[in-house]
Amino acid sequence: MKLVFKKDDKEHQISVFHEIDGEQREFSYVDMIKALIKSRKLDEPEISEGFIEAEIKSIKSMVIRINKQISAIDKPVVTPGS
Repeated sequence: MKLVFKKDDKEHQISVFHEIDGEQREFSYVDMIKALIKSRKLDEPEISEGFIEAEIKSIKSMVIRINKQISAIDKPVVTPGS
C-alpha cells in the first residue's frame, strides 16, 4: 500500500489517497490501518507536483517513521532472564 498526495495550488488544498493493489481510493485511517496490518509496510509515497521540498521531506519522513513502528511490532520482546 502507498499513500498518494496531490496538491491543488489554486485551491490551496492537499488531498490524500491510498493505493492498494493498483486501485486508488479516498484516504481513510481505518482502511490504512487494515492495509498496514495485512502488508506490514507502506511503500514509497507518490507525491504530485506543487509540494515544496520541506513538505516532501516531511511526507517521506512520516512514511519512514510508520514503517519503523510497524517493524518494531514484528520483533519479539526479549525480557531479561528469558
